[in-house]
Formats: sequence, structure tokens, C-alpha cells
Amino acid sequence: MPRSSGLFSGIFSNLKPVVSDMPMKSFVMDGNRAFTVTLVDGEVWQQLDEDQVYHHADWRKPASEMLVTISPDAMHTFVLRVADENRIYKVRRIR
Repeated sequence: MPRSSGLFSGIFSNLKPVVSDMPMKSFVMDGNRAFTVTLVDGEVWQQLDEDQVYHHADWRKPASEMLVTISPDAMHTFVLRVADENRIYKVRRIR
């Protein structure tokens, strides 16, 4: 079941996003349906291994139509949200 923002999402909501409403340049899904996202500014973010087991992205729009916000979360992690979706994904920056 996809995780949605909910009960604990407000605890860290006062932290400033590191990326705010930035369009994707591209995304790639691997064989396990885990994603790697490249943003228009060249940053590359990858879904964490432990997150991909339960939270598969099912994106059907072209990357350029999806706006991404990435915010700090608990335990030195980050969460990625796509505008108009009620899902969050744990990610790390790889470039």
C-alpha cells in the first residue's frame, strides 16, 4: 500500500524543502520498480532500497509534467513528493 502523508508528516513540516516544485528532466524505473529521478537542474535522486519494497511509483505522465518537492525527514533522510499525488517516497541524492 502506498504511504501517504499523514499522522507523522507534520512533525518535520517546518523544515525547509531542499527542492521545491521543480520539474523532472527524466526518471528511470529499474527491474524492482524503484526509481531514479533527474531534475532539470541536474540533481539526481534515487529511491532508498528499504522504501522500494513497499512504495512503488506508478507514474504515467511525462517527466517534464511532474513537479517534485524534496524535504528533509527524520534520521537524516529525505522524502520526495510529486505534485498532485498523495504519496511520499524516501530518497537519497546521488548526484
